[in-house]
Amino acid sequence: MIDRRSPSEKLLTRDASTLTDAGGGAFDLAIVLGSGLFDALADVFSFRTIPYDLLLGMPIAPIAGQGHEALIGTWHGKRVVAFSGRVHLYQGFSAQQITVAVRLAHAAGANTIILTNAAGALNSTYNVGDLMMISDHLNLTGANPLVAAGSDNPFISMHDAYSFRLREIVRAAAKPEHRLREGVYAGLLGPTYETAAESAYLRTIGADAVGMSTVLETISARANGMNVLGFSVITNAAGTTTSHDEVTATGRETGQRLASLLDATISKIA
Repeated sequence: MIDRRSPSEKLLTRDASTLTDAGGGAFDLAIVLGSGLFDALADVFSFRTIPYDLLLGMPIAPIAGQGHEALIGTWHGKRVVAFSGRVHLYQGFSAQQITVAVRLAHAAGANTIILTNAAGALNSTYNVGDLMMISDHLNLTGANPLVAAGSDNPFISMHDAYSFRLREIVRAAAKPEHRLREGVYAGLLGPTYETAAESAYLRTIGADAVGMSTVLETISARANGMNVLGFSVITNAAGTTTSHDEVTATGRETGQRLASLLDATISKIA
């Protein structure tokens, strides 16, 4: 019986072959989609879907507003795999388990990964619907995917966690209508949203937005030598009353702008 909570490297290799066989070769780029962002890609990226049911190493624990399938296609001449739906620490998964998509993307050839999420604004100048390119992060989850991972050298530099070069490409591609910000993302365990006091604390330590994903994926990607871009869709103001339905709805509404920015960016990535 397949244990999706403890996929072996052999199983991930098999899943990578499933993806590359469907995509016609190794991938150039991978994307992880946050809440409500699946539909936005349909207008800019022609893809076929591979259900996670066929990727036996992918952990599955669906949440409303997130899918559970890989999207495969060609985008501006680059082979792309996008993962619709991720699992989280707050669902009981380990740090290594929630980074399976990153490891799978790397095994399937991708050397660049774009991580997206829905986030609450901490920076008072941000508005709901803005896009924030992640310049750096604060890992406040209490976890790390490199702990007990068996690596001879787990001491990975995170100085260039979010690629300077790729961020320059995004800045050049962005237009005023994209409403692009740039700031620090704080990753928390969840699943509760932040109290007003917690939000105030996060502001004092330099966070501009807060969410429950991405930081561990970035660590895993950097450990595998991948270049990382990160984007937060600002769906609410942290520390105020909100709900998952509201976050997902705003993610869908803002997703078109993020898809447009990704389209302009991917066209410029060599």
